[in-house]
Amino acid sequence: MPLSPEEQKWIEKLEKNIDRHWDDLNSFEKKFMEDLIERFHQYGERTHITIKQWAVITTVSEKIL
Repeated sequence: MPLSPEEQKWIEKLEKNIDRHWDDLNSFEKKFMEDLIERFHQYGERTHITIKQWAVITTVSEKIL
């Protein structure tokens, strides 16, 4: 299932804000976000994100947004 426009905007917003809060993330979250952003650049709306991955994205969002 493709990402909704809202989900795409969420990932884009995370990408724009991540540098300012990079030190607030643990090593797993840093690697996860690097991989996610790379996949998002490659696949765009076709990026597949699992329920568990959304949970990590939510945790990261709470730290940087």
